[in-house]
Amino acid sequence: MSKNKLHPISLEGYKTLFNTLYPPLCLFASKYLGDIEESKDIVQEVFIKIWEKNPQFKSQNAIKGYFYNAVKNRCLDYLKSKHVKVLNQATPAHLLQIEADDYFLSQVTTVETYAQLYKAIKTLPKKMGKVMELTLNNYSTNEIAEELSVTVSTVRNQKVAAIHKLRKTLKSLLLLFTTL
Repeated sequence: MSKNKLHPISLEGYKTLFNTLYPPLCLFASKYLGDIEESKDIVQEVFIKIWEKNPQFKSQNAIKGYFYNAVKNRCLDYLKSKHVKVLNQATPAHLLQIEADDYFLSQVTTVETYAQLYKAIKTLPKKMGKVMELTLNNYSTNEIAEELSVTVSTVRNQKVAAIHKLRKTLKSLLLLFTTL
């Protein structure tokens, strides 16, 4: 059997893929559209169209890239169909493509980083994870203490411990960004 052989995705594999990629793809699409409900519709449409095409992929990274690209293209088509001017018309065409590519890469990086961060937070003890989720949702230390019915000092201690654990868990992700 060849290492480069392409394999179709099974129904069960596609369900798993949907459950894994749907939330970050919706967030990604909302960065283009500014509307989470429309983003959800577009991502669902992309999943349906890709399922109907039944493409075959060499690797997991190829699958993710394919989906992100498909969502990006569908969002841009949607924006064009609504006559929304995403980019300044006075800019030369080759610069528009560079701007669109840069925006795409920055949005993929942001979405994937948050996905990895939330995945790591889920590995923390329950209360510590909740403190970090609320922190990422811009709750103040006092608001978190009130929400969780704990002292401000407990919240601070939980944050420090969580950050220490997350640094260890996300070390490879941090190394990636320092080498870019």
